[in-house]
Amino acid sequence: MFRWYEYWLKHAAPDGFYQAPLTVTDKVEVLNWSTAAFEEPTELIGTGAAHLFAEIDQDDTNFILRMWDESSGGARQLITSGYLKASHRELDEERTSEGNPYHPHTRTVPVEPGKIEEYVLRLYPFAATFKAGHRLVVEVSNNEPLADAHNALLPPDAFHLPVGRPVTHKIYRDAAHPSRLVLPFTTVTKA
Repeated sequence: MFRWYEYWLKHAAPDGFYQAPLTVTDKVEVLNWSTAAFEEPTELIGTGAAHLFAEIDQDDTNFILRMWDESSGGARQLITSGYLKASHRELDEERTSEGNPYHPHTRTVPVEPGKIEEYVLRLYPFAATFKAGHRLVVEVSNNEPLADAHNALLPPDAFHLPVGRPVTHKIYRDAAHPSRLVLPFTTVTKA
């Protein structure tokens, strides 16, 4: 019996985006993925990590991840975010644990353009309960939107420096490159 899901998982094509410099356009390209609607309240408390297997065509970029709680009507609430400069992907293996990566940021390691690398983004600590009918939505970009519902609340100097050159990003999610989220799910107890 042919199993489509196993075939797809083994041979899934990468998702990608091209980001022109913000000196050329003010549009920030964003990849997004979402869960199905939760069937019951689902609680997450703690830190998390995003493991992205990515290929870029430059020697550096930013990875900016934002995680949202989206209602069935489309209203969104920012839950947490994570940031990583690709050239600072080095992990301190002794201080890193599952769902809690530690980047020493003591040196720059340029990226080899065209090579698939694993980038592990630490998600800031958070606590959220997704209501039944809500979805978890994850967005990945390399620049922050200049103005959106979340960024409108931030001071003008709260942004990460944008990448000043065009970059093509490919995010792999196949059996050999298991991009994934590690999240702190807890059990909701009923009184």
